[in-house]
Amino acid sequence: MSFRIIQLENLEVSIRKNAKNISMFFENSLIKKTMDDAEEKTLWTQDGSIELRNVKEINSVYKKNDKIISISISYDFYTYKNMLILPFLKQGGIDIEIQFYKTTKMINIKCDEMEILLKDKPKYVKHIKKTE
Repeated sequence: MSFRIIQLENLEVSIRKNAKNISMFFENSLIKKTMDDAEEKTLWTQDGSIELRNVKEINSVYKKNDKIISISISYDFYTYKNMLILPFLKQGGIDIEIQFYKTTKMINIKCDEMEILLKDKPKYVKHIKKTE
């Protein structure tokens, strides 16, 4: 089975908030791709955004441009830590904990929907050997 995983740790984001939504725009996110029957994985980069829709609660102030140190996304009884399988769209009660580089406090966000939107075409970086 082939799949793609986006790495969110150390991702630089530009944050914009409107009425009830938060968008975190990023460039050159790292995406690992695993193909059926392939000996090695491949590494790609791609631009896009993390969309948090219908934000119910946010506990702290954040900077408009920052780097994610760590992120934990809890949905149902699953918790995703620093990476997500693509495509990613979840609806329902979502709890997010984010530690940013420039913010001392952990930021907790509760929202009804989260989606990773990718734009343009991915750019190939390299093959990843089994030892990496």
